Amino acid sequence: MDSHYPPEDPLYRQIEETLREMIEETEYEPGDRIPSERALADQLGVSRMSVRRAVENLIGRGLLERRSTSGTYVCEPQVVRPAGSLHVFSLSRYLKDEGTIPGSRILQLEQIRAPRKAAARLQIRVGARVWVIRRLRLADDQPFCVETSYLPLSHTRDLDTQALRDGASLYELLENQFELKASTGQDEWRIAESTTEEAGFLNLSPGDPVLLMRSVVFDQNRRPIEYLISVNHPDRVVFRSSHSKREHT
Repeated sequence: MDSHYPPEDPLYRQIEETLREMIEETEYEPGDRIPSERALADQLGVSRMSVRRAVENLIGRGLLERRSTSGTYVCEPQVVRPAGSLHVFSLSRYLKDEGTIPGSRILQLEQIRAPRKAAARLQIRVGARVWVIRRLRLADDQPFCVETSYLPLSHTRDLDTQALRDGASLYELLENQFELKASTGQDEWRIAESTTEEAGFLNLSPGDPVLLMRSVVFDQNRRPIEYLISVNHPDRVVFRSSHSKREHT
């Protein structure tokens, strides 16, 4: 065993981490072909079997893709999400416009008492009733983020939950049912560690890094109508600065 890898850790896990670092540090860009398993084994001083297992894991997690006739490549991000934009629009519609098939799965949809952070962001009292809507978002049947929305019940009491379960746009429902037009928002981004549950939904390992976005969305009267927490797969999502549009569900 190469001394570069601690004996207490499975060798293929260390190789996997080395390949991830090569990609994240731009040694390999999206769309690049990585070296063959034989070449990687020679470069790292390990067995081809260990390299093969590490590569298969990265393929399963969406970081690499194998093309049967030409080798293994770094995957292009499945979802490019606008950041820093001014106007809210449907994420599903945006994905369709980009040639991607959107999808979602409801994980939680119920009324609860607002926790402290959600209450502060929505400018309501702690314990006030809110809707919590948690969804696993998909692009071409691949999960790319887990999103949790808190909506103040004072504005959205009779929300059409069945329409949401059937895949309706949340913002279209808010506008059509309650004349609440999402117009602006305040976003925060940071790197976080995935929880065990989030990792399971996103095909990651617990503690893997994720792209965390927190957003407060306002209506046309500058009232906060949603507090959004979005946990994004680090290899399938890229946030790109935009100044003309702002997405949502």
